[in-house]
Amino acid sequence: MSIRDLLWHPVARFSFRFLGYLLLLWTVYQLYLAWTQAHGELDFITYKVSELSHALATNLGVANCEFSCFIDGCYVGREGKMVNVLEGCNGLKLAIVYAAYLLAVNGFTNKLVPQLILGMITIQLVNVIRIGVLVALRDMGGDTYFFFIKHVFGISIYMSIIVLWLMNPVIEKLMNRWMS
Repeated sequence: MSIRDLLWHPVARFSFRFLGYLLLLWTVYQLYLAWTQAHGELDFITYKVSELSHALATNLGVANCEFSCFIDGCYVGREGKMVNVLEGCNGLKLAIVYAAYLLAVNGFTNKLVPQLILGMITIQLVNVIRIGVLVALRDMGGDTYFFFIKHVFGISIYMSIIVLWLMNPVIEKLMNRWMS
C-alpha cells in the first residue's frame, strides 16, 4: 500500500476532516474568549453554567448557597466551601469535540444543525448537573467530593459525549424522517 493510498483511506480522510473542524472550532472559541477578555467580561457560557449550577445546588438543599462571578470565573456554594467554575469547566471544549466529530462524519448540512444544538445542550445540561452536585457534595464535606470530582464526574461527562456519538445514526434517521 502506498502513502497516497494511506492518505486517501477512509480513516485518514475522517481524521483529517475531524482535525480540520476541531482546529476551526477551537480557533473560533479562542477568538470569542479573547473578545470577552478584551471587553473585561466573563464568557456567557461559563456564567450560564454557573448560574444554573447554583440553582440546582439550591434545589438540592445547599443552604445559603451563593453565586458570584468575576472575569476569571464564578464561585458557587456556601461561604468557605465554594466551587470555582472556570472557563475550562464550562463544558464548551467537550462540546467542540462533539461538534467536530459530527461535522467530520456528516459534513455540514441543514439536517445536522438541530443535532448539533441538541448535543451541545445535552452536554451543557450534564455539566450543570455535575457542577450542581459537586457544590452539594462540597457542602456536605468529607472525601466524597474529592472522589466524585476525580473519578465519577470526569467519566460521566465523557460518557455523555460517547453516548451522543453512538446515538448519531439513530438521531440522523429521525432527522431524515422529520425533515422529509
